[in-house]
Amino acid sequence: MKRSTVGGLPRTGESAESRASLSRRNVLRMGGMAVVAAGLTGLATPVASAAERGRSREAAVGSSTFMAWKGIAGDQRIWWNGLQSGGGSWTGPQPVAGASTSAGVALAGQSGGPLFMTWKGVEGDERVWWNWFDGGAWSGPQPVPGASSSVGPALAPYAGLFMAWKGATGDQRIWWNSYFGGWTAPQVVPDANTSFSPALAIRKNGYNDLFMAWKGVDGDQRIWWNTYLGGSSGTNAWTGPQTIDGASTSAGVALAGTPDGSLQMTWKGVVGDQRIWWSQLYPRASTWSAPQPIPGANTSVGPALTVYGDSTYMTWKGVDGDERIWWSRLSGSTWTAPDVVPGANTSFRPALATLGV
Repeated sequence: MKRSTVGGLPRTGESAESRASLSRRNVLRMGGMAVVAAGLTGLATPVASAAERGRSREAAVGSSTFMAWKGIAGDQRIWWNGLQSGGGSWTGPQPVAGASTSAGVALAGQSGGPLFMTWKGVEGDERVWWNWFDGGAWSGPQPVPGASSSVGPALAPYAGLFMAWKGATGDQRIWWNSYFGGWTAPQVVPDANTSFSPALAIRKNGYNDLFMAWKGVDGDQRIWWNTYLGGSSGTNAWTGPQTIDGASTSAGVALAGTPDGSLQMTWKGVVGDQRIWWSQLYPRASTWSAPQPIPGANTSVGPALTVYGDSTYMTWKGVDGDERIWWSRLSGSTWTAPDVVPGANTSFRPALATLGV
Protein backbone atom coordinates (compact mmCIF):
# COMPACT_ATOMS: atom_id res chain seq x y z
CA MET A 1 0.00 0.00 0.00
CA LYS A 2 1.27 3.45 -0.83
CA ARG A 3 2.68 5.41 2.09
CA SER A 4 1.86 9.08 2.57
CA THR A 5 2.53 11.67 5.26
CA VAL A 6 0.35 13.57 7.70
CA GLY A 7 1.98 16.29 9.78
CA GLY A 8 5.26 15.17 8.24
CA LEU A 9 4.77 11.66 9.70
CA PRO A 10 4.04 8.55 7.57
CA ARG A 11 0.69 6.77 7.46
CA THR A 12 -1.05 4.49 5.01
CA GLY A 13 -4.28 4.22 3.02
CA GLU A 14 -4.83 7.86 2.02
CA SER A 15 -6.38 8.83 -1.30
CA ALA A 16 -5.87 12.05 -3.22
CA GLU A 17 -9.47 12.97 -2.37
CA SER A 18 -8.86 12.53 1.37
CA ARG A 19 -5.67 14.59 1.20
CA ALA A 20 -7.60 17.42 -0.41
CA SER A 21 -10.36 17.24 2.20
CA LEU A 22 -7.82 17.30 5.03
CA SER A 23 -6.15 20.55 4.09
CA ARG A 24 -4.97 22.76 6.89
CA ARG A 25 -7.79 25.19 6.12
CA ASN A 26 -10.44 22.48 6.51
CA VAL A 27 -8.91 21.21 9.74
CA LEU A 28 -8.82 24.72 11.20
CA ARG A 29 -12.46 25.17 10.23
CA MET A 30 -13.50 21.96 11.96
CA GLY A 31 -11.43 22.67 15.09
CA GLY A 32 -8.80 20.94 17.14
CA MET A 33 -10.40 17.47 17.18
CA ALA A 34 -10.60 17.29 13.39
CA VAL A 35 -7.23 15.61 13.17
CA VAL A 36 -8.58 12.66 15.11
CA ALA A 37 -12.05 12.68 13.55
CA ALA A 38 -10.46 12.49 10.12
CA GLY A 39 -8.52 9.38 11.12
CA LEU A 40 -4.96 10.70 11.16
CA THR A 41 -3.58 7.68 12.98
CA GLY A 42 -1.15 4.88 12.22
CA LEU A 43 1.93 7.05 12.45
CA ALA A 44 5.31 5.55 11.66
CA THR A 45 7.26 4.20 14.61
CA PRO A 46 10.36 6.10 15.77
CA VAL A 47 13.56 4.11 15.67
CA ALA A 48 14.49 2.91 19.16
CA SER A 49 16.04 -0.10 20.84
CA ALA A 50 13.80 -2.77 22.35
CA ALA A 51 14.92 -1.70 25.82
CA GLU A 52 14.09 1.97 25.17
CA ARG A 53 10.67 1.09 23.77
CA GLY A 54 9.99 -1.17 26.75
CA ARG A 55 10.83 1.55 29.27
CA SER A 56 8.75 4.09 27.36
CA ARG A 57 5.76 1.77 27.24
CA GLU A 58 5.99 1.36 31.01
CA ALA A 59 5.66 5.13 31.40
CA ALA A 60 2.75 5.26 28.96
CA VAL A 61 0.70 2.22 30.05
CA GLY A 62 -2.80 3.34 30.99
CA SER A 63 -1.88 7.00 30.50
CA SER A 64 -3.38 9.76 28.42
CA THR A 65 -1.97 12.45 30.73
CA PHE A 66 1.76 13.11 30.72
CA MET A 67 4.30 15.37 32.41
CA ALA A 68 7.74 16.50 31.22
CA TRP A 69 10.36 18.63 32.94
CA LYS A 70 13.95 19.82 32.98
CA GLY A 71 16.15 18.09 35.55
CA ILE A 72 17.54 19.69 38.70
CA ALA A 73 20.22 22.39 38.69
CA GLY A 74 23.12 21.05 36.63
CA ASP A 75 20.94 18.48 34.83
CA GLN A 76 19.66 19.73 31.47
CA ARG A 77 18.08 16.44 30.46
CA ILE A 78 14.33 16.35 29.89
CA TRP A 79 12.44 13.79 31.94
CA TRP A 80 8.88 12.50 31.62
CA ASN A 81 6.26 10.26 33.20
CA GLY A 82 2.53 9.51 33.04
CA LEU A 83 -0.52 9.70 35.28
CA GLN A 84 -1.96 6.27 36.04
CA SER A 85 -4.37 4.33 38.29
CA GLY A 86 -7.35 6.49 37.39
CA GLY A 87 -5.46 9.67 38.10
CA GLY A 88 -4.18 8.68 41.52
CA SER A 89 -0.47 7.99 40.96
CA TRP A 90 2.45 8.50 38.57
CA THR A 91 4.75 6.19 36.63
CA GLY A 92 8.49 6.31 37.28
CA PRO A 93 10.43 9.17 35.65
CA GLN A 94 12.53 8.47 32.55
CA PRO A 95 14.83 10.70 30.47
CA VAL A 96 13.79 11.54 26.90
CA ALA A 97 16.62 10.38 24.65
CA GLY A 98 18.51 13.28 23.06
CA ALA A 99 16.32 16.00 24.58
CA SER A 100 17.93 18.63 26.81
CA THR A 101 16.95 22.14 27.94
CA SER A 102 18.00 24.94 30.24
CA ALA A 103 14.41 26.06 30.79
CA GLY A 104 10.95 25.43 29.42
CA VAL A 105 9.21 22.33 28.03
CA ALA A 106 5.72 22.09 26.47
CA LEU A 107 3.45 19.10 25.73
CA ALA A 108 0.29 18.60 23.66
CA GLY A 109 -1.41 16.00 21.50
CA GLN A 110 -4.70 15.11 19.86
CA SER A 111 -6.90 12.44 21.41
CA GLY A 112 -5.41 9.09 20.47
CA GLY A 113 -1.95 10.57 20.04
CA PRO A 114 0.75 11.09 19.20
CA LEU A 115 2.12 13.20 22.04
CA PHE A 116 4.24 16.16 20.89
CA MET A 117 6.89 17.99 22.90
CA THR A 118 8.71 21.27 22.23
CA TRP A 119 11.44 22.94 24.29
CA LYS A 120 14.21 25.52 24.38
CA GLY A 121 17.71 24.12 23.85
CA VAL A 122 20.51 23.91 26.40
CA GLU A 123 22.52 26.85 27.75
CA GLY A 124 23.75 28.85 24.76
CA ASP A 125 21.17 27.30 22.40
CA GLU A 126 17.99 29.36 22.05
CA ARG A 127 16.52 27.27 19.26
CA VAL A 128 13.14 25.65 19.90
CA TRP A 129 13.20 21.89 19.36
CA TRP A 130 10.44 19.30 18.89
CA ASN A 131 9.79 15.57 18.86
CA TRP A 132 6.87 13.16 19.28
CA PHE A 133 5.97 9.97 21.12
CA ASP A 134 4.02 7.17 19.41
CA GLY A 135 3.23 5.09 22.50
CA GLY A 136 6.46 3.12 22.27
CA ALA A 137 9.35 5.54 21.81
CA TRP A 138 10.25 9.18 21.26
CA SER A 139 11.37 10.37 17.83
CA GLY A 140 14.71 12.12 17.40
CA PRO A 141 14.72 15.85 18.28
CA GLN A 142 14.57 18.39 15.44
CA PRO A 143 14.74 22.20 15.51
CA VAL A 144 11.56 24.13 14.67
CA PRO A 145 12.46 26.33 11.68
CA GLY A 146 12.87 29.98 12.65
CA ALA A 147 11.78 29.57 16.28
CA SER A 148 14.07 30.84 19.05
CA SER A 149 13.37 31.57 22.72
CA SER A 150 15.26 32.49 25.86
CA VAL A 151 12.66 30.77 28.06
CA GLY A 152 10.58 28.16 26.29
CA PRO A 153 7.32 27.58 24.38
CA ALA A 154 3.67 26.70 25.00
CA LEU A 155 1.61 24.18 23.01
CA ALA A 156 -2.07 23.44 22.40
CA PRO A 157 -3.78 20.76 20.25
CA TYR A 158 -5.54 23.33 18.08
CA ALA A 159 -6.03 22.07 14.49
CA GLY A 160 -2.97 19.90 14.81
CA LEU A 161 -0.55 21.85 16.97
CA PHE A 162 -0.35 25.53 17.88
CA MET A 163 2.80 26.92 19.53
CA ALA A 164 3.58 30.28 21.14
CA TRP A 165 6.81 31.49 22.73
CA LYS A 166 8.77 34.46 24.05
CA GLY A 167 11.48 35.57 21.64
CA ALA A 168 15.23 35.18 22.01
CA THR A 169 17.34 37.19 24.49
CA GLY A 170 16.48 40.87 24.08
CA ASP A 171 13.19 40.12 22.30
CA GLN A 172 10.13 40.20 24.57
CA ARG A 173 7.64 39.78 21.75
CA ILE A 174 5.42 36.68 21.72
CA TRP A 175 5.64 34.64 18.54
CA TRP A 176 3.43 31.84 17.22
CA ASN A 177 3.22 29.19 14.54
CA SER A 178 1.34 25.96 13.89
CA TYR A 179 2.02 22.43 12.70
CA PHE A 180 -0.03 20.50 10.18
CA GLY A 181 2.07 18.80 7.54
CA GLY A 182 4.98 20.99 8.63
CA TRP A 183 5.66 24.08 10.72
CA THR A 184 4.36 27.40 9.44
CA ALA A 185 6.58 30.48 9.46
CA PRO A 186 6.73 32.25 12.85
CA GLN A 187 4.59 35.37 13.27
CA VAL A 188 4.46 38.01 16.01
CA VAL A 189 1.32 38.19 18.15
CA PRO A 190 0.21 41.84 17.89
CA ASP A 191 0.87 43.87 21.05
CA ALA A 192 1.73 40.80 23.17
CA ASN A 193 5.02 41.03 25.06
CA THR A 194 6.48 39.05 27.96
CA SER A 195 9.63 38.35 29.93
CA PHE A 196 8.59 34.72 30.49
CA SER A 197 6.81 32.02 28.48
CA PRO A 198 3.09 32.28 27.68
CA ALA A 199 0.35 29.69 28.25
CA LEU A 200 -2.20 28.31 25.77
CA ALA A 201 -5.51 26.48 26.22
CA ILE A 202 -8.65 25.62 24.27
CA ARG A 203 -12.00 26.73 25.64
CA LYS A 204 -14.44 23.89 24.95
CA ASN A 205 -17.45 26.06 24.21
CA GLY A 206 -18.50 24.43 20.94
CA TYR A 207 -16.09 26.59 18.93
CA ASN A 208 -12.81 25.39 20.47
CA ASP A 209 -11.56 28.95 20.90
CA LEU A 210 -7.83 29.26 21.58
CA PHE A 211 -6.81 31.46 24.54
CA MET A 212 -3.39 32.72 25.59
CA ALA A 213 -2.20 34.26 28.88
CA TRP A 214 1.18 35.70 29.86
CA LYS A 215 3.18 37.81 32.27
CA GLY A 216 4.03 41.31 31.08
CA VAL A 217 7.48 42.57 30.11
CA ASP A 218 10.35 43.17 32.54
CA GLY A 219 8.98 45.42 35.30
CA ASP A 220 5.33 44.54 34.51
CA GLN A 221 3.99 41.73 36.71
CA ARG A 222 0.42 42.00 35.45
CA ILE A 223 -1.13 38.97 33.73
CA TRP A 224 -2.50 39.56 30.25
CA TRP A 225 -4.75 37.46 27.99
CA ASN A 226 -6.23 37.36 24.51
CA THR A 227 -7.95 35.02 22.02
CA TYR A 228 -6.85 33.77 18.61
CA LEU A 229 -9.27 34.77 15.82
CA GLY A 230 -7.47 33.25 12.84
CA GLY A 231 -10.00 30.42 12.60
CA SER A 232 -10.06 28.75 9.21
CA SER A 233 -7.76 31.32 7.63
CA GLY A 234 -4.69 30.71 9.78
CA THR A 235 -4.05 34.46 9.63
CA ASN A 236 -2.41 36.51 12.36
CA ALA A 237 -5.67 37.71 13.94
CA TRP A 238 -6.05 38.12 17.72
CA THR A 239 -8.23 40.06 20.12
CA GLY A 240 -6.53 42.97 21.82
CA PRO A 241 -4.61 42.06 25.00
CA GLN A 242 -6.40 42.68 28.31
CA THR A 243 -5.22 42.53 31.91
CA ILE A 244 -6.87 40.30 34.52
CA ASP A 245 -7.98 42.26 37.57
CA GLY A 246 -5.91 41.39 40.63
CA ALA A 247 -3.70 38.84 38.84
CA SER A 248 0.06 39.42 38.91
CA THR A 249 3.12 37.17 38.69
CA SER A 250 6.88 37.26 38.57
CA ALA A 251 7.03 34.10 36.45
CA GLY A 252 4.79 31.42 35.02
CA VAL A 253 1.10 31.27 34.11
CA ALA A 254 -0.81 28.05 33.36
CA LEU A 255 -4.13 27.55 31.52
CA ALA A 256 -6.49 24.61 31.00
CA GLY A 257 -9.94 24.22 29.44
CA THR A 258 -12.53 22.08 31.26
CA PRO A 259 -15.33 19.98 29.71
CA ASP A 260 -18.03 22.46 30.83
CA GLY A 261 -16.50 25.28 28.78
CA SER A 262 -14.65 27.02 31.63
CA LEU A 263 -11.01 28.05 31.64
CA GLN A 264 -8.81 27.53 34.69
CA MET A 265 -5.72 29.67 35.26
CA THR A 266 -3.04 29.33 37.97
CA TRP A 267 0.16 31.29 38.55
CA LYS A 268 2.95 32.10 40.95
CA GLY A 269 2.54 35.36 42.86
CA VAL A 270 4.61 38.51 42.49
CA VAL A 271 8.23 38.93 43.61
CA GLY A 272 8.38 37.81 47.24
CA ASP A 273 5.12 35.83 47.00
CA GLN A 274 5.62 32.12 46.25
CA ARG A 275 1.97 31.20 46.69
CA ILE A 276 0.09 29.73 43.73
CA TRP A 277 -3.05 31.62 42.81
CA TRP A 278 -6.14 30.53 40.91
CA SER A 279 -8.88 32.12 38.82
CA GLN A 280 -11.62 30.88 36.46
CA LEU A 281 -13.32 32.14 33.31
CA TYR A 282 -16.77 30.58 33.48
CA PRO A 283 -18.72 29.44 30.41
CA ARG A 284 -19.99 32.41 28.38
CA ALA A 285 -18.27 34.81 30.82
CA SER A 286 -15.90 37.53 29.62
CA THR A 287 -14.29 38.42 32.96
CA TRP A 288 -12.19 36.24 35.24
CA SER A 289 -13.19 35.38 38.81
CA ALA A 290 -11.39 37.05 41.72
CA PRO A 291 -7.97 35.44 42.32
CA GLN A 292 -7.56 33.25 45.38
CA PRO A 293 -4.56 31.35 46.77
CA ILE A 294 -4.50 27.55 46.58
CA PRO A 295 -3.97 26.17 50.10
CA GLY A 296 -0.51 24.70 50.65
CA ALA A 297 0.69 25.24 47.06
CA ASN A 298 3.88 27.28 46.74
CA THR A 299 6.48 27.65 43.98
CA SER A 300 9.50 29.69 42.94
CA VAL A 301 8.75 29.39 39.21
CA GLY A 302 5.18 28.53 38.32
CA PRO A 303 2.70 25.71 37.79
CA ALA A 304 1.38 23.56 34.93
CA LEU A 305 -2.27 22.57 34.36
CA THR A 306 -4.26 19.98 32.46
CA VAL A 307 -7.65 18.29 32.66
CA TYR A 308 -8.14 14.55 33.09
CA GLY A 309 -11.72 13.33 33.24
CA ASP A 310 -13.72 15.80 35.29
CA SER A 311 -10.73 17.03 37.32
CA THR A 312 -8.13 19.72 36.74
CA TYR A 313 -4.61 18.57 37.60
CA MET A 314 -1.76 20.91 38.58
CA THR A 315 1.97 20.24 39.03
CA TRP A 316 4.68 22.65 40.12
CA LYS A 317 8.24 23.02 41.31
CA GLY A 318 8.55 23.73 45.04
CA VAL A 319 9.72 26.95 46.66
CA ASP A 320 13.29 28.26 46.59
CA GLY A 321 15.56 25.42 47.71
CA ASP A 322 12.93 22.74 46.97
CA GLU A 323 13.38 21.09 43.55
CA ARG A 324 10.70 18.47 44.10
CA ILE A 325 7.67 18.46 41.80
CA TRP A 326 4.36 18.59 43.61
CA TRP A 327 0.83 17.87 42.43
CA SER A 328 -2.80 18.49 43.32
CA ARG A 329 -6.16 18.18 41.60
CA LEU A 330 -9.30 20.26 41.60
CA SER A 331 -12.49 18.30 42.03
CA GLY A 332 -15.52 20.55 42.18
CA SER A 333 -14.32 23.68 43.94
CA THR A 334 -11.70 22.13 46.23
CA TRP A 335 -8.01 21.44 45.61
CA THR A 336 -6.61 18.28 47.18
CA ALA A 337 -3.71 18.56 49.63
CA PRO A 338 -0.39 18.89 47.75
CA ASP A 339 1.62 15.70 47.34
CA VAL A 340 5.08 14.97 45.93
CA VAL A 341 5.46 13.27 42.54
CA PRO A 342 7.84 10.38 43.40
CA GLY A 343 11.30 10.78 41.88
CA ALA A 344 10.47 13.97 39.94
CA ASN A 345 12.72 16.97 40.54
CA THR A 346 13.36 20.16 38.57
CA SER A 347 14.97 23.58 38.71
CA PHE A 348 12.29 25.05 36.43
CA ARG A 349 8.61 24.35 35.97
CA PRO A 350 7.09 21.19 34.49
CA ALA A 351 4.71 20.76 31.55
CA LEU A 352 1.44 18.80 31.66
CA ALA A 353 -0.83 17.56 28.88
CA THR A 354 -3.75 15.21 28.38
CA LEU A 355 -4.21 13.95 24.83
CA GLY A 356 -7.03 15.85 23.20
CA VAL A 357 -7.13 18.61 25.86
